[in-house]
Amino acid sequence: MACTVPPNYIELARQLMLQINQERAHFHLPDFRMSSQLTKVAQAHACDNASHNRLSHIGTGGSSLGARVITKGYDFRFVTENVALGYSTHVQVLKAWLQSSSHRKNILDGRTNELGVAVALGRDGRMHWVMNGGVR
Repeated sequence: MACTVPPNYIELARQLMLQINQERAHFHLPDFRMSSQLTKVAQAHACDNASHNRLSHIGTGGSSLGARVITKGYDFRFVTENVALGYSTHVQVLKAWLQSSSHRKNILDGRTNELGVAVALGRDGRMHWVMNGGVR
């Protein structure tokens, strides 16, 4: 799938993960470890949402998070997902997620210990963000 990403997308994802871990530290939760598999799942879903100009947890063809994670070989016990659209910085998207009870719960869920975050650009230039948390 062709996907446009911001030129600094790796740094944006790294900064978002750092800030998420800082937020978890306030609640004495361990840092997430970066998962290359969850990152691939997040990037593919960000690209899918961006290419279809939508904000959804359901992928093209009706794929669920669980199905997408299994396809990438992540054998999980529990997974979570946050999506966002239109925020131009990692600071803005994290602030929005923390103000949403369901998204905040995913960030502060003590059951998850691995994380993948990604961002893609839609044709209209808006940024599509995805965060996948999980535990094996």
